[in-house]
Amino acid sequence: MTNQPMSRFLIVAILALASGSNAQSDPAYAGPWRNELDSCWTRPVSECNRALTIVHGGDWNIEYPYDSMPAFQRGFDNQADVVKGDFRVNKENVGMVMHSSPIEVYESINCFHKKVEEMTTAECEKCQMEITSYNFTSAPELLSWSAGKVNVMFCVKEQRDIPRAMSTLVESNASHRALLEISVSLIIQAAAANTPHWDEVYYIAELSTPADVQLLSTQPQAVISRCLLLEFKDWEKWGPALSSDLALVHKMGLRAVGVTASNPVQATKGAHLDIWHAGFDVVYTYNLGNAVEARVEVNTERGLPMP
Repeated sequence: MTNQPMSRFLIVAILALASGSNAQSDPAYAGPWRNELDSCWTRPVSECNRALTIVHGGDWNIEYPYDSMPAFQRGFDNQADVVKGDFRVNKENVGMVMHSSPIEVYESINCFHKKVEEMTTAECEKCQMEITSYNFTSAPELLSWSAGKVNVMFCVKEQRDIPRAMSTLVESNASHRALLEISVSLIIQAAAANTPHWDEVYYIAELSTPADVQLLSTQPQAVISRCLLLEFKDWEKWGPALSSDLALVHKMGLRAVGVTASNPVQATKGAHLDIWHAGFDVVYTYNLGNAVEARVEVNTERGLPMP
């Protein structure tokens, strides 16, 4: 074993300690936008200009690992509007909330280097996460837990797993409260191939360049309407086209997502405010406490109830 995986584990641990949420659970923060997409999310920004948040891997730290059920619970408790988990299919064709395959040592010591696609559900659920006693969970279990609480987003890690991710949302009766994070080109491919259920679920479409925005704008309305959120990757480097591309997103009736720096130490309240002030509608955050503080400030400025 080389030192590189353990070094990365130490980095994750140090950063995780610094990323705990400062937000307090607020029972009053319980609008319909938190647990159903057929509310603010599907309406034009001109009709609902609420600042919204997605928390990456749940509200995790060294005690409550990334992609763990306790991290998702903390995300709900600490006011996230969407909790994001990763999606991989195991050998029993069950979606699992797991990031890497092979599994990295900093994700699970007892399942290090095992491949999700070669494991049963029971085997996956026996993997202990990081240095805790928590175990990985299945996508249907996360969707069942989240019903009536908080929206879910799955980052589909492998192209081959996209059809199963679509059917998982439908089978779990979650297509109105869960999204799939997929590149815009793969969404268009799924539509062209008439992949089962492609038009029954919503997407957060990943955009890598301004050309991706233009590409989506030329698609049939049936495709555009399923892409509720457009994620601008590396938006700070987008260049002079950013303003016009954000305007095009809104013209299509969609919402723009900006991502904070991957290092949670850098995801300050100011960093989150910068994203909303740049014209984005949703912040995809690695630091929920600072995101919520910024969200409250923005929504208060907009005169919205339950900011």
